[in-house]
Amino acid sequence: MQLSSKEARALVAHIEGLPAMPAAAMRLLSAIGRDLDFTQIDHIVRSDEAIAARVLRIANSVVYNPRGGTVMLPDAVRRLGTRALVRIAMETEIGGLLAEGGRAYGMRRGDLSEAAVGGAIAAGLIAKRVSADEGLCFAGALLRDVGKIVIDSLAGPAALDALADRSEGLPFLECEHAQFGADHAELGAALAQQWKLPDSMARLIRLHHTPPQDPPDLACDVVHAADWVARFAGLGLGADGMMYPFDSGARVRLGLTRADLEPLVIAVLTETTQQRTAAKAAFGRTT
Repeated sequence: MQLSSKEARALVAHIEGLPAMPAAAMRLLSAIGRDLDFTQIDHIVRSDEAIAARVLRIANSVVYNPRGGTVMLPDAVRRLGTRALVRIAMETEIGGLLAEGGRAYGMRRGDLSEAAVGGAIAAGLIAKRVSADEGLCFAGALLRDVGKIVIDSLAGPAALDALADRSEGLPFLECEHAQFGADHAELGAALAQQWKLPDSMARLIRLHHTPPQDPPDLACDVVHAADWVARFAGLGLGADGMMYPFDSGARVRLGLTRADLEPLVIAVLTETTQQRTAAKAAFGRTT
């Protein structure tokens, strides 16, 4: 069974209980490719309690506030700047959206959101290296596995463990196709379209494991490589594990060697570990 794009969208539309895209994230994603001014991002931060809390925590960290004392929200917003605020807001909103995701893959609470953030960190670093659109690549990597929450609605907890056992070394996308008629990348793109996200975002989600070759797409290459970096860092490894090949064409086009990839993995591990530790200290939890 192979679902067309239209059939995948129809399937997603008929699944009850799928989450809505948070309003703040929707405003940010809709602005991809445009520069948000400081007033707009300041309004988004102030109107969302979770984002405001995280902005305060980061602004009062040793990195941004080495002299100590308490930084209040207005100063925190000015201190961090627009680019950092957009990133914090996106991580907070999408991380919350994905927090319970990945159950069908045997993931624990927070695993999928941590993998999303790790991939987004990697995408930002790679995009900067190759002069790709950092905002687009960051957001695409953050949302790349959103289709896994659709799979969660189609299968029970850890249901894909048995699927992996029967895979006989096949790429996991083929296993998902055999079971559901579509893979998590296609279902994620369908969900993005249902949310009315920009077409560029749905495209990155759909192609994050299969970057196009003719013609190539730099943003797709970046998000594909970022997914691999996050996996190699051990983030979001459920039943599918490492069962997605790293496309050699994308690697060559990005000019990435093993020597380049290792520091990316270390950077992702370092930042996600710091975020996990800070969240636990601030809120008594890891997500």
